Amino acid sequence: MNDRRDDRSAAELIAQAKEATARAKADLLKTFEFVPEDRLAWSPSPTARTPLWIVAHCGASNAAFAAILRGEPLPMPPDPAEAAALIRAGGRETATRLEAVRSVEDSTADIIRALDAVTAARIVTSPESPLGPLPFTVWMQVPAIHMMGHARQLDYLQTIWGDVDYHTQIA
Repeated sequence: MNDRRDDRSAAELIAQAKEATARAKADLLKTFEFVPEDRLAWSPSPTARTPLWIVAHCGASNAAFAAILRGEPLPMPPDPAEAAALIRAGGRETATRLEAVRSVEDSTADIIRALDAVTAARIVTSPESPLGPLPFTVWMQVPAIHMMGHARQLDYLQTIWGDVDYHTQIA
């Protein structure tokens, strides 16, 4: 009986994570649609990401999140500074809007497939990360939180060039 309750609880957590991830992807990509072509590679400072890099970074990060959700170790350098630099650089070489969108679409599909394979036993684990071990339930939420955070960065960048319309899509 307890196993069935655990399986049902796991199924609910998985369904919630999948729904949140899909909503966050839609929000990120909807907001990105309103970045004009001439602003894709624009940045307010030399250290800030461009809109293109922000979205491509989400695609690269999603690939890592999917690996964690599948139970695979992340190929990270042991030096924290090197790991941080690798994470920050993710998606930087992306050259086109289509490439950035495709990376988010494909990597989000990978996350959904990884979530579909999650078991109740895996949910109670704490996989390693560059920050140390984190509960699996946190990892299930990270893709959605991460994409939503970066969508808000796009919103902010848009206000810098005068677009103050609210483009968010939260369904």
